[in-house]
Amino acid sequence: MAGRQMQAARCPTDELSLTNCVVASEKDFKSGQHLTIKTTPTQKFVFTVRTHPSVVPGTIAFSLPQRKWAGLSLNQDVEVSVYNFDPSRQYVGTMTIEIDFLQKKSIDSNPYDSDKMAIEFIQCFTAQAFSMSQQFVFSFCDKLFALVIKDIEAMDPSILRGEQNSSKKHKIDIGLLHGNSQVIFEKAESSSVNLIGKAKTKGSRQSIINPDWNFERMGIGGLDKEFSDIFRRAFASRVFPPDIVEQMGCKHVKGILLYGPPGCGKTLMARQIGKMLNAREPKVVNGPEILNKYVGESEANIRKLFADAEEEQKRLGANSGLHIIIFDEIDAICKQRGSMAGSTGVHDTVVNQLLSKIDGVEQLNNILVIGMTNRPDLIDEALLRPGRLEVKMEIGLPDETGRVQILNIHTAKMKQSNMLAKDVDVKELAVETKNYSGAELEGLVRAAQSTAMNRHIKATTQVEVDTEKAQTLQVSRSDFLASLNNDIKPAFGSNQEDYSSYIMNGIVKWSNAVSDILGDGELLVQQTKNSERTPLVTVLLEGPAHSGKTALAAKIAEQSQFPFIKICSPDKMIGFTETAKCQAIKKIFEDAYKSQLSCVVVDDIERLLDFVPIGPRFSNLVLQALLVLLKKPPPRGRKLLILGTTSRKDVLQEMGMSDSFSTTIHIPNISRGEHLMEALELLGGFQEEERANIGKQVKGQSVWLGIKKLQMLIEMSLQMPLEYRVQKFLALLKEEGALGPDKHVAF
Repeated sequence: MAGRQMQAARCPTDELSLTNCVVASEKDFKSGQHLTIKTTPTQKFVFTVRTHPSVVPGTIAFSLPQRKWAGLSLNQDVEVSVYNFDPSRQYVGTMTIEIDFLQKKSIDSNPYDSDKMAIEFIQCFTAQAFSMSQQFVFSFCDKLFALVIKDIEAMDPSILRGEQNSSKKHKIDIGLLHGNSQVIFEKAESSSVNLIGKAKTKGSRQSIINPDWNFERMGIGGLDKEFSDIFRRAFASRVFPPDIVEQMGCKHVKGILLYGPPGCGKTLMARQIGKMLNAREPKVVNGPEILNKYVGESEANIRKLFADAEEEQKRLGANSGLHIIIFDEIDAICKQRGSMAGSTGVHDTVVNQLLSKIDGVEQLNNILVIGMTNRPDLIDEALLRPGRLEVKMEIGLPDETGRVQILNIHTAKMKQSNMLAKDVDVKELAVETKNYSGAELEGLVRAAQSTAMNRHIKATTQVEVDTEKAQTLQVSRSDFLASLNNDIKPAFGSNQEDYSSYIMNGIVKWSNAVSDILGDGELLVQQTKNSERTPLVTVLLEGPAHSGKTALAAKIAEQSQFPFIKICSPDKMIGFTETAKCQAIKKIFEDAYKSQLSCVVVDDIERLLDFVPIGPRFSNLVLQALLVLLKKPPPRGRKLLILGTTSRKDVLQEMGMSDSFSTTIHIPNISRGEHLMEALELLGGFQEEERANIGKQVKGQSVWLGIKKLQMLIEMSLQMPLEYRVQKFLALLKEEGALGPDKHVAF
């Protein structure tokens, strides 16, 4: 568009001269437009325009600093044309400004907070054009300062797409300032301005515009994807210039809920979001701190949290800075309304107050509420709708890559100080620490350090440190492995002691049937791992009592090498009420859903159901809970293998439970003579002659015996003197009814 000739005039008021805008008549231009002012054939300057009725059409008014910078005189003819900014290249990311007092007589030694100055600067000059070496006046704390633009870096557009590793810095000559630009003040060389705060030196603060996201330096590991997702959902709209956001009719996200198992980094992430953003200092509140015994005080505490944001929004509107409020353990104050029978109703009114503050009739647009909990099921559903805590992010257990990052963070100082032995392989440790949370990995490093330190403590009459050897202290691989085996166990992991007790004596393969069962178990494990169509695989191992069902289930679980293995056993629920038993079973399954691959062994189902044939009696509440849990598929991306064991398949069929299992494996008793002799040989104890004698004695008789029972009878017989052992064993077989003409299969 061709320019038009206009005449330079004086700025009509002192107030307008502080706006850094040129002033024109409404008949010529609209407020907020950007203009190119061509003063000579080779020189042009870009300004933002404001309109004022006192300006004569055809003239354009400049303040004294503007005339000085552009070399303009009053009544000079200039060529004026409209200038359009390129959003992808010309938005200001970081701007460095040199500052000095405007008038020498107003010099003082008072400290001026550059952070507050930067906030006020952005509020005053948002959506204005700035050029390199531009001179203008800025009013702060009733003082006038002379400012000169020293450096402008463009906002990196990749950050708007949620990309983490921002590209190289891109310097520009002209840029458009917006609400999320970073402004850095530097003292002019001869100036006596006393600047305090972070924004007085370049690079000392991370900006929301171009943050150098180094997760490991921030102390966050394994949460890259979650952090990127939060940024995309919650901050992309705040990074964009307000005018574009307004044109789109886009509303900022006001709330994030971080949930997941304890120790996975929820509080750490919230803390780092607060540090990363170019916003007010976050207010961190622990849920229980809000509650107060006096009527109305709890609600007043909520109102106080939002008071600063309300006041600033009324004063500055769209230019208000971002206020972050972090609620740790938000479930303490935001329980489902009406859920606490017999309570005073304080929780309900606190929830109501919080709901109205986040997204009520007088809604605030300058807040970000971050809530954290490991019990999202307790939170009132009204708080989780869009417009409130709408971004729900699960901070789960870290995967192998995440564990490598976390271990690198916690061993970084040891590496720098050469205190980490060469044989420590972080990748190996990451493989060994399946289902460890971030906090547990940190605990593992601490435990390894204390194991290493312990080697250098002399245990004399008093505890002393061997200072000479302590200088060469190194934490070795053996220290980590010792801590892994003895000190730190994952809360959501495989408790080896739990299932190894069931296979204490190993698996006795007394016939091909046992090998086939383990082979079928391996196939089911592979199906769980590899099949996308069946994320839930349920198997019922049924057979007579003492046939080794639990041992086989535990062996299949152990060989699966799944990161989460839990045995749901009746012996852990002795004396539990029906409701408590249901809650305990549900907790095991909920924990299983948190791991990528899980195996749950539901042992002795008829005992869990309180079944007794006299009556007959059983717990319908537990039955219904199991029926639901056996059919409930795990969350997306998670796999679950359930192994059930029972001696009463007939009872489960009557209850309709056997249909809930996708397949059934029968575990047989020893029913043939050669199998009995094979089992005796494998179990050991009896000598070869004794075994031959037993074979002769039982020839022609039927056998029906569980492997577990056989182990017990052998051990009892071995307590007798050598000459009586065979006799005792045969007597015990008969007493147990394992031998006789009425048994299933003869020798």
